[in-house]
Amino acid sequence: MNTRWRACLAVVLCVPVLAFARHSPTSSPPTAQSDKAPNSDAPEGLLKLDVVVTDQSGRPATGLAAKDFTLLDNGQPSKIVSFHAFDGIAAKPDPPVEVILVIDELQVPADLVRHERLSVEAFLRQHGGRLAQPVSIFSLAASGFWQLAEPSRDGIALAAEVEHNRLVRLIRRIKGSLRGDVPASLSLKDPPVLEALEAIGALATAARRRPGRKLLLWVGPGWGIGSGTYAESTVSKERDFYTIRWFSTLMREAHVALYSFSVGESNPRSQSYLGYLHGIQSTKEANAMLFYRKVIAVQSGGRVLDRSDDVVAQIESCFRDAGAFYTLSFDASHADHPAEYHDLQVEIDVPGLTARTNTGYYDQPFYSDEPDPAIKPVAVEQLEHVLEGFQGDRDSDEARQLSELELTERMSEAKLARWMASLRGKKTRQALTALADVSAFLDPPPAEIAADAPPDAAARQRILSLAADYLNTTIPRLPDFFATRATVRYEQTQLFDEATTKIDNQPMHVADSYSESVIYRNGSEVADSGAGRHTKRIGKEPYLITYGTFGPILGFVHDALAVPGDLTWSRWEKAAGGPRAVFRYRIPAARSLFQTWGCCLPDGDGTGGFQRLAGYHGEIAIDPQSGAILRLQAEADLKGFVPAARSGIVVSYGPVEIGGKTYICPVKSVSRMRMRSVADLGEWDESFRTYGPHATMLNDITYEDYHKFRGEARVLPGYDSAPKPE
Repeated sequence: MNTRWRACLAVVLCVPVLAFARHSPTSSPPTAQSDKAPNSDAPEGLLKLDVVVTDQSGRPATGLAAKDFTLLDNGQPSKIVSFHAFDGIAAKPDPPVEVILVIDELQVPADLVRHERLSVEAFLRQHGGRLAQPVSIFSLAASGFWQLAEPSRDGIALAAEVEHNRLVRLIRRIKGSLRGDVPASLSLKDPPVLEALEAIGALATAARRRPGRKLLLWVGPGWGIGSGTYAESTVSKERDFYTIRWFSTLMREAHVALYSFSVGESNPRSQSYLGYLHGIQSTKEANAMLFYRKVIAVQSGGRVLDRSDDVVAQIESCFRDAGAFYTLSFDASHADHPAEYHDLQVEIDVPGLTARTNTGYYDQPFYSDEPDPAIKPVAVEQLEHVLEGFQGDRDSDEARQLSELELTERMSEAKLARWMASLRGKKTRQALTALADVSAFLDPPPAEIAADAPPDAAARQRILSLAADYLNTTIPRLPDFFATRATVRYEQTQLFDEATTKIDNQPMHVADSYSESVIYRNGSEVADSGAGRHTKRIGKEPYLITYGTFGPILGFVHDALAVPGDLTWSRWEKAAGGPRAVFRYRIPAARSLFQTWGCCLPDGDGTGGFQRLAGYHGEIAIDPQSGAILRLQAEADLKGFVPAARSGIVVSYGPVEIGGKTYICPVKSVSRMRMRSVADLGEWDESFRTYGPHATMLNDITYEDYHKFRGEARVLPGYDSAPKPE
């Protein structure tokens, strides 16, 4: 089993920064390039479609709006999350639509090959060779699958490349062929139909690494000749089912629409493919006809062109589809089982218009990130009863029991410390810590909320004024210091099992742990990268990184205090040092410095990043007597953001001694991210990246051993310097 998993993300909260990246052993660490990363606050759906709308004469229709479209998922209306219209004139796609033109010569009579080539050359030379879209040209012949011309809008130059059969690059070697010219009658290892299928896969996987829409024009024979000859699959039904799903997902995510020509077709069975246009739900329904070229063409939103000697006119009709089209996105509906096929249909609320797009998709349960039904929600009091029932059982069994629970209330640090002291097993203690950390973003139990009346307007203003003074006077006076930051990284993944990729289902577990020195100097935080930085390290991969906890993160409080309407009273909380005043806040994206960026997306070469300025919300717990910030929570508003579902941090502050004085500094923080992993799906030595299951990364960080940062020097008497070497 070839197992590869990429889940590469990094999220910047302005301060602090949360970053996460995970790569296969052979990949180099990606870099999120903010100047090249897409930046949009508009929501996007997980699945994207290109839609061509035509009138009764077959010409593209323009001027339509989102309200004119209805998307049906398995016959039920589905919400269109985003919509864009491109008319090719005022609204042009960027990048422009590509046209990939393939001349199919594999086991084709010489006169038909000549007709194909002359037709392509004639089209390219029309109108002075001025092409509206960039065109690249390929050839499938007995010697291999070749690229004849690089993308160009110069039709005259492209026609010359075709005429002289310039072989620019070998894409795939035909199985059983030799380098150079090979007679068309050569007996191939695979039937021509499978060679053509592999060529389509190679083109589409390459296209997946480029942005934008592509039209793949397969100029070749129809049924009964060469690659148009039907052949049963040479592999198992299980593999056929995987291949069918692979092509369906690849063509949609690569934004490739296939146009299958029928030059030279004469077989009366040429229309039999029409009975296989539906999707299938199981292995037993698998049939090689389901990835026949004509079937893929229709399912990809392209067309099957009737047999005609006027290939030039047919190519022209395909090019019209590149001029005007629409893109929309939507979120997958609930899937009851993996690889659940869903029919797609787009209806236009304008008489006489017809829409053409991908005819379906294979849904996955993890697309919608719904709660795991195996996880049982419990209150803090219920959890205590569970822990009391532990009677020295096996450590792994107790840890497993805790991993199947999820708190509905926040576990206090005092309770966590008390319960940790009563547990013996290492795995059980780790599972309890993870359970507590996940709950850090929740409200406390009712018993920990004081029943005191809320402060009046004047009292609230006094508390907030003390907090503002604390930020403006106390924090800037913090001395330069260093502390030890101990990090334990937890990770949770969902099951993903395909023919070439496997991700194990793992509950929250320790994936890494290390400690390092953090220096706070001149108002900035610096991690010591010197030797011995990691005193303990379980993993070797990049990890979720948290920094900016000392002081800079309190900029969130500044933002909340800036506009009175952003901050509202929440409650009084009980605490050992006295009651805490808790306020809720929400910062809109328009005033936010909460910048979310990351790497990597499945698009392109897998190293491209994203960037988004997000609003955020959270809570601030304030000491009503001093104005000190005792707890700060911040979570990004990521609704409609496909790569990441959640990103947030909680910091707890307490008194620490530095240089003989007591200061309020961080004592613990929890940072959490939940994002979509990225999986490689492969076939025939070709692979493309797509979103996999969600994964959760969590950092449990404690801060200790605070010391004042200062340098001392003294002159030692009686010291003679060493003589200089001659």
